[in-house]
Amino acid sequence: MRSQIALRLRSASFPLSAVPPSASSTEYSTHLADLAAHIIYRSPLPSENDLPVFILNAAAFPDAKTTDYDALLPYVLVRLPDEEELIGGQGYELVFFAGGSNEGATATKKGRPGWGWFIQAYQLLSRAMRKRLQKMYIVHEKNWIRILIETFSTVVSPKFRKKIIHVSTLSGLAIYITIKDLLIPPSAYLTDRRFSKDIYVPCTRGRRAFAVPQPLPVSSSGVHRLPRVLRETSSFVVMESVIKTVGLFRISPRMVIVDILTEAYDRGQKFIVWREGNVVLSHSHKREGAGDVWVDEMEQTEGYDIHVAAALIKEWYKQLREPIFPQSCYMALEKFYSDTKEPLKVSQLLEILSESGEWSPINKTAKSILTMHLLPLLSRVTDFQEWNQMTAYNLAVCFGPCLLRGPDPMEDVRIASIITRILMAMIMHWKEDLAPTFNTDVWKFEESLRNPEAAEDREDPPQDVQGPRSSLEAQISGITLVDNDDSDEEIEQRPPLPPRPVVSPIESAPRTAASPVESISSDTAVRRKPAPPIQSLPRYSMVVTDRPVNLEHMPFYNTVAPEEDMAPLGNLSELSELPEYEPSSAEATSPSSMIARKPLPKS
Repeated sequence: MRSQIALRLRSASFPLSAVPPSASSTEYSTHLADLAAHIIYRSPLPSENDLPVFILNAAAFPDAKTTDYDALLPYVLVRLPDEEELIGGQGYELVFFAGGSNEGATATKKGRPGWGWFIQAYQLLSRAMRKRLQKMYIVHEKNWIRILIETFSTVVSPKFRKKIIHVSTLSGLAIYITIKDLLIPPSAYLTDRRFSKDIYVPCTRGRRAFAVPQPLPVSSSGVHRLPRVLRETSSFVVMESVIKTVGLFRISPRMVIVDILTEAYDRGQKFIVWREGNVVLSHSHKREGAGDVWVDEMEQTEGYDIHVAAALIKEWYKQLREPIFPQSCYMALEKFYSDTKEPLKVSQLLEILSESGEWSPINKTAKSILTMHLLPLLSRVTDFQEWNQMTAYNLAVCFGPCLLRGPDPMEDVRIASIITRILMAMIMHWKEDLAPTFNTDVWKFEESLRNPEAAEDREDPPQDVQGPRSSLEAQISGITLVDNDDSDEEIEQRPPLPPRPVVSPIESAPRTAASPVESISSDTAVRRKPAPPIQSLPRYSMVVTDRPVNLEHMPFYNTVAPEEDMAPLGNLSELSELPEYEPSSAEATSPSSMIARKPLPKS
């Protein structure tokens, strides 16, 4: 029965070919080869089991209404491992991103081939290719994919189901495979954002690039270097055919893409491809025992454009743990740099940037960041302002708000104009006046953007990131109690206190004058002083009421005579000794001294 169903499905279309035409043949289609390179490609690094990993991207599937899938299939199958590699090896793994493209509400839905085409495509796979498949991870699975897999498992190959692992997000995929080693397409990140905002990787803690305590990592040689995110994005920006892009650092890309790459660099994703037209850039990863590992066929690989790289640089400056211009320097900026009538002098700019400057409003780390990266980069961009239309003023306007972050937004807006003026002057004077002072130039800056030779310097170390502490917590954390007793004598340990006696509950019984409480023993009873009766009015008090009261019959007590109460105080310095206290006659007859108190009950 199973064979009849498979035969019926295979007969629904024409026989397919598993071998594409030769590259030198006239029938060879470059367009179909490029489509196949986007559909399936090999990840640069193998899996933890040292098996090659292939990425199958459903978002790259073309529209079946405009593309001949029968002609496309041989170009796709030829990208899988061949017979010799499979027979001599242990197998391969496949990661299938089945989510498809991030289609909007107005996007045209793509057509897909029929079920018979998938069955024939599976039958065209060689026996070694089917048997050597160790694991197949299906991410962002859709209903038609699940139906197709169930058909394969029941009709074509019952053993196929055991090799499949279904995961719903990239966080679930990270449980089974190291996703940092994968070359994940941008469409898979966008699809994952619809299911989960963040990607959680097990046994990973801290960040590597953004909002870290130490923004400039220390290299293996002991000097500060640029972080990986600035090194890769800046090296893509300064490429001659890319730096001429109009609106560089001014045009904003989709923020979801910026957030995706921010998380990828913090996670330590090893391979990120940048693409602008025909220009493609991707840095290598040094693998132990294999040397530099590059992305194969970068020309056919999906990448991120120049505006994403520029926005990522601005995002790095925005998320600095301590901004370049903190709030503590606002007063100094307004006092010394707010005068717009006189241009800023080079000596004033050197006072800000020089490490020996005594009155600089910024700290040493901010000076290093400005002189190592920001000013050389922006000065290089202005060299091509005839093409990109980005003058020193335009760049200062784009980067000024990224260099400050205070609690009051209105105050930040006021200070941003001063910082824009300072930054514009620094960019204009950098190449001729400031750069020679710091012993740097364009070539040294581009040298700092190259991939380091040491493997440990190509990736930033993870740093523990904790939230900002409150002022009270910061003060308490700085207090340390130290025992000042330096003697070697052992401190005598005091004996523990005896346990408190357990008081038995008092039995509720009516208390009368004839029957005192006798259920409480003398050993365990707790004698309590009875509550005093209501006291009389204090001295000089007033009775406030809304009824007419006859005050003639109201008793009034005053313990001190008015003339005595208003008498001046004596000088204690004239007394040789303090006299003993003696109650007056009025106090002896006052009602407060005549209060009748109930005697304590006898035990």
